[in-house]
Amino acid sequence: MFVDLVVSAAFVALFLVFWYLQIFTRALSTRYYLQVSLLLSITLIAAYLTVRLAAFASDWLAILAVLGMSAIAIYHGGLFFVKFALETDTRYRWIRKANRAVVTYSSPYNRIVLRTDDGVQIQALALCQSNGDGKSRKAIVICHGAGRSKNTIPIVQTAQILATKYDVYPFDFRGHNESGGVFRADGDTELDLKAMLDYLKSQAYEKIAVVGWSIGAWTALLSASLGRPIDAIIAGAPPPKNMTSLWYIRALGRIRLLYPPVLAGIAVVRGMWVMAGKHILNTEDFGRNVPAIPILLVHNEFDYLLKEPGTAFDGLFNALPPTTERYVLPGTGHLFDWPNTYFLWNKMFDWLDRHF
Repeated sequence: MFVDLVVSAAFVALFLVFWYLQIFTRALSTRYYLQVSLLLSITLIAAYLTVRLAAFASDWLAILAVLGMSAIAIYHGGLFFVKFALETDTRYRWIRKANRAVVTYSSPYNRIVLRTDDGVQIQALALCQSNGDGKSRKAIVICHGAGRSKNTIPIVQTAQILATKYDVYPFDFRGHNESGGVFRADGDTELDLKAMLDYLKSQAYEKIAVVGWSIGAWTALLSASLGRPIDAIIAGAPPPKNMTSLWYIRALGRIRLLYPPVLAGIAVVRGMWVMAGKHILNTEDFGRNVPAIPILLVHNEFDYLLKEPGTAFDGLFNALPPTTERYVLPGTGHLFDWPNTYFLWNKMFDWLDRHF
């Protein structure tokens, strides 16, 4: 009995510590092994307590306790399996899994903490090593996609490559990785980018470009349409229509009764704090308000994440100013998919040399 009490106390402590760190501190966003270790520990202890409770289940309250504890074990075990077997940053069973891995920067950087107009704290990095005095005349902001972050592999690699010539500022959108707030995908990320642009203007850069991927590209175009100080945009695979056309937005709207476990699971698996928003913004509509700045629209022949053929971007391309160029990556992908990643990096440098 004493052992069971000790194990129960350990379970409660681990459970509370894990979810406190996961939800309230974001401390597990970049601590993969601590995250999976805590999940495994909770799973094993919950399984043990399920067996022990089942041995003494003699009334309906005890049976409910068994069912509840077994549900906790299954839920946390499922999260552990997804993180360890499918989302791990130490093995890639499919090449696309590399795009989800959370890694650290090998280049020197400074950390920046900004606050948006609506009070959300944003975490950013400054890679300022483009010349001898550590200061360039031109800055590039990198905007990641939904469910990704400034620390996912393609963003880290792109930032470090661009930093050989420019000052580069990757950051986490609200609700992602180390930034605060909640992500709703309803235009809220524009305030995050605005905070970055305001900061860079205060640093007296002559020109500012934005390199965006997916929702990051969508945000860059929205920000430009609102008159923010952007001199060039590389827009990679922005959702070309209204957000409600995306399958995962539709799915989120259909599972409202399952919000707590689903959204908590997303927070663990993707380091992403998300809630459903009002998706009323149409990309083609605000694309018509983008000023005549250099824009490079990039997408694949078929986008597997958006589930759209390349022709779905025709309307957006036609809505954007005539200063827009279009670059179509061969095959199926969502922008950063090897070997297309290397083609894209070469295209980025060539295009920036000519237009930025």
